[in-house]
Amino acid sequence: MKIIKCNYSYKQKAFTLLEVIVALAVLTLGIGTVMKVTGSQASQLTYLKNKTIALWIANNKANEIQLDKWPETGTSSGQEFMANQEWGWKLKVSNTADKDLRRMDIEVNRIEEDGEPVVRFIAFTGKRSTNKTMP
Repeated sequence: MKIIKCNYSYKQKAFTLLEVIVALAVLTLGIGTVMKVTGSQASQLTYLKNKTIALWIANNKANEIQLDKWPETGTSSGQEFMANQEWGWKLKVSNTADKDLRRMDIEVNRIEEDGEPVVRFIAFTGKRSTNKTMP
């Protein structure tokens, strides 16, 4: 009988513990970054939603005044309910250099929030002519 000698060299077919730890660290950093970006985008979405709603309220208020009679100068405030939220607005009507033009500064904020308003809106309204001429 012959004895056969085999000289097989076994190559490593598994990862070392160090390689696994490095891979997990890289994966953890990647997942953390994705979560941070996702959270930031959600926060920005809420901010833009509130800004849009507040702008609609200010624009509606300016249009109401422009469609109504000539506004008196002074300040007023009120509340509106829009998008299942309570909003407060402050209106300041002031004169301009033109006697037939008034400036309207409108600030809108959520009722439960203090501090800076969500929107500051400036609009102008002109005095309507009393002479109605029909073509």
